[in-house]
Amino acid sequence: MTLTPRTSTWHDEPALECVGGTGLTALVVPGRGGKIVSLRDAAGREWLSQPAPTVPAPARGQAPFVDGEMCGWDECAPTVDTDVLDGAALADHGEAWTTPWTSHRPGGWGYYGRSLPYRFTRRIEPTSRGLELVYTAEALADAPLPFQWAAHPQFVAPPGSRVVLPPQVRHVDGIYGVDGRQPWTDELARVDSLTDGEALKYWVDPEEPVAWAGLLTSDGSMLRLSWDPTLVPYLALWVDAGMHSRERVIALEPSTGSRETLSGSRADGRCQWLQPGLPTTWSVRVEVSPAT
Repeated sequence: MTLTPRTSTWHDEPALECVGGTGLTALVVPGRGGKIVSLRDAAGREWLSQPAPTVPAPARGQAPFVDGEMCGWDECAPTVDTDVLDGAALADHGEAWTTPWTSHRPGGWGYYGRSLPYRFTRRIEPTSRGLELVYTAEALADAPLPFQWAAHPQFVAPPGSRVVLPPQVRHVDGIYGVDGRQPWTDELARVDSLTDGEALKYWVDPEEPVAWAGLLTSDGSMLRLSWDPTLVPYLALWVDAGMHSRERVIALEPSTGSRETLSGSRADGRCQWLQPGLPTTWSVRVEVSPAT
């Protein structure tokens, strides 16, 4: 089912409002890299972090991600961390978030790559239980193209919040604030265990693909992201207790690559490959369960 977004505004910028099942509503600003600036459930709860009262101008070019408005849901493509791939400089968090998106197909918005030859689009569709974000990437050159996408939604994590992962997760691989391979424990799951001003970044074991991840709040409400692990095999988690964010946030980051950099994922044999003339499509479903 194709959703027809309603026109709206966000801080006087053009925006699109998308309403899914159970009343879950996303507000998208195409001019800020397709950022989802708001995600509200039927009870009116805002799940995404919000900006400071004075919103900076949209970031462009090679801007560091932390110099942006640090709110909402951004897309990282074609890398997460800064990188150089075969001589091409790839910006921090990629270039999706600093590129104005335009309409590419009915219900779909996206952009053409600057650093690499590709096209990236995302459309939002309603489901019976929420929304589905449908992504498509296509190589525009004559040869297969290495590529990596990761979601970066900064969800508000009020006191008592915890990360919920499938029961098969036993270990995670820490890359920031966590020392290497660690067992998945209750302490890591609890956002409150992180000291003010600190942050953590870790990946779920790449040998154990998972199909979902959730944020459970103290009142029993749960936001859940789910995907097809054969298309999106990897999951990273970023927890920020005020190092860069204005409030505690947790980013659940399904990804098509296993490392922070595209070159690292390619070296591992765990990046996405785009084939000329063959668009690749995957999706993430977003659902909210009310307080119990």
